[in-house]
Order: sequence, then structure tokens, then C-alpha cells
Amino acid sequence: MSTLAVNAEPVVEPLAHVAEARDSPGDGEVGLHRDFDELPWRRRTLAVHGQIRNCLVVLTVIAIFVALYFAKAVLVPITLAVMLSFVLRPAVNWLKRLGIPNIVSATAMFVAFTALVTVGCLLLVDPATKWLSNAPSDFAKVKDDVAAFIRPLAELQLASDQVSDMTKAPGGIAPVSVRVEQPALTSQLMSTTGGLLASATITSVLLFFLLAGGDQFLEKTVESIPTWRGKWEAVLLFRELQSRISVYLGSITLINIALGAVIGIALWLMGMPNSLLWGVMAALLNYIPFLGLIAGSAIVALAAVATFDSFGYAMIAPAIYLAANGVEANIATPAVLGRAINLNPVVILLSVFLFGWIWGMVGVFLAVPLLITVKIISDANESMRPVAVYLAS
Repeated sequence: MSTLAVNAEPVVEPLAHVAEARDSPGDGEVGLHRDFDELPWRRRTLAVHGQIRNCLVVLTVIAIFVALYFAKAVLVPITLAVMLSFVLRPAVNWLKRLGIPNIVSATAMFVAFTALVTVGCLLLVDPATKWLSNAPSDFAKVKDDVAAFIRPLAELQLASDQVSDMTKAPGGIAPVSVRVEQPALTSQLMSTTGGLLASATITSVLLFFLLAGGDQFLEKTVESIPTWRGKWEAVLLFRELQSRISVYLGSITLINIALGAVIGIALWLMGMPNSLLWGVMAALLNYIPFLGLIAGSAIVALAAVATFDSFGYAMIAPAIYLAANGVEANIATPAVLGRAINLNPVVILLSVFLFGWIWGMVGVFLAVPLLITVKIISDANESMRPVAVYLAS
């Protein structure tokens, strides 16, 4: 026993030094694993793999945006129906808990929602028609009122025309004017109306089946996941997504209705015509972060200048619009939503531009809900945590 122990000491001692050098390399010494990591071929391989991974990420993002752009005719109504189902789902579940069958509660909510939208559109037809019919004369009055700002532009145009006449060769042949004929306004409206009706039909049908189907898609998704942990995480992700989207859209809808009512009543007290139209416009534009405020205040200012003779009195209308939106943005919305959104304002503005370019006006309205969806998925996925960090405020 003692002989073996003595003979083993020379072997064990070098091995201990090797392990110590490998596990804790100092400033002047290099461990075994460090030697392996710093081999030139390994560094080059890791660099190439990193570049390939980054290129794949960039190409994947580009492919997603290209697919979103070219498939917008199908994806827009589907996305809109899913978002609306998140808003109406809590009411359907509440009716279901009262003992009402799911198909009956879904039908009741769908009919109520469709009737509300239809009545709102019918109420706005007459004010919108009157405003459009009076728009030419109103804009002419606005042009006269702001003639001091337009006169320099007219003088600049006149000087440009004079320079153009001076550059013509005497006796030369006049250039042939080329004019591109645009499609008639009626045909454009017919084409746009047809597309809107098709999208509205797809959205309505899909919304009804999503409400009537209950959690059928969630159940199918859970069944397809092999592990219990994956099933549990999928259910939690779906519940959080549904809760956050429904809270945001439901709360912001109520806030926007109150904002539109305040602005409409205030403009009516001022004596502005079509106050209902301006109130609804304010409520709808408030779904668009930042840009909706600018567009709404500019439109109200133009309408007020066209309506009132006094420019100072007309400026009260946009002041009311800005004041109401200021109270909503700084007091009402933070009090109701708190930090439930927690999104970077710069990212919100960029998403409004991006989805507006990809999906048009519907994309502008869906920009924030889609951003919330991406934020929730990024928080739940470890590999997408950097995306969640950039999206957070």
C-alpha cells in the first residue's frame, strides 16, 4: 500500500499542476482551453459563423417585410379580425360564465358590434357629405385668409415662368407638352370601395368564427406541442397576449370616445358646423400616435378658418383640440393604462411609419397593437430578448 502511494506521487503531482493551469490561468500563463480557443483557425471559423448568422437574420427580416407587403390583401383583414376578437373575447367569456352558450354569446357580440359600426357610419354620412360639398368654397376662403403667406409663392412662380420664357430660342419650335392621363376619380373610388368591401367581409366572417370557436385554436396549438413545459408556456403566452391587447384596445377606445365627445361638444359650443364629424375624427385619429394629433389639429384649424370671419376666434378651435389631447395624453391615458404598454416612443413612431407604408391606413391603426405583440413574444423568447430591450421604454 505504502509503496504504491509513494510511486503514484510523481504522477499525480504533474496532473494537478496541469489541472490548475487549465482551470485558473493567470496573467502570464495560458490554460489548455485558452490555447484551444485562441487557435487562428478557430477564430476565423467563429467569425465566419457570426457573419453568416447576421446575414441570415437580416435576410429573414427583409423576407418578412416583403411578405407582409405583398400579402397585405389577405393579412390585413386576418390581423384586424384577430385584434378585434381579443377585444370582444372578454365579453363573450363573461356571457359564457352566465350560462349562455358560446355560439349565442358570440353571435350577440358580433351583431352588437356590427350594428354599432353601421349606425356610426350612417350618422356620419350626412355631415361628411355636407362638408365635402362645401369644401371648395371653404378652401377658397382659407386661401383668401392666408393670402399673405401664399403671395411670396405666387411671385416665385411668376419669376420662374419669366426665366423659362427668356431661355426659349427666338422662333424656335415650342416643346411638345406631355400629359399623363390619370384614371377617372369615379373609377378609383369604385376600385377602392370594392377592395374595402371585400376586406370588411373577410374581417367580419373571420371575426365571427374566432368568437364562436372559443379557444379551439389554442387547444390545437397546445396539443401539437410535445412537452408539458412547452404547453404551459404557450398557454401563458396566449393569455398574456390576449389580456394585454384587449386591455390596450378596450381602454384606448373608451378614452378616444370620451376625447371625441369633449372636442365635439366644445366645437359645437363655439358654433362650428359638423361638430359630430370633428368629434369622430378626433376619436379615430387618436389611435395614431403623435401623427394623429398633428393631422387633427391642422384639419380643425383649416375648418375653423373657413367657418369664422375672425382669425383669432378661429384659432380657439385648434387650441381646444390641442388642450383636450394634452389632458388625454398626460393625465387620462397614464392613469388608465399606467405602464401596461411600456414601449419606446421612438419605436412607436417608426412602427407607425413602417406599417403605414406596408399596409396603408389600417397598418397605421394596427401599428401599436402589433408592436405590443412583438414585445410580448420577445419577452417570452430568450433568443429575442435583445429585441425586447430595444422595444421597451
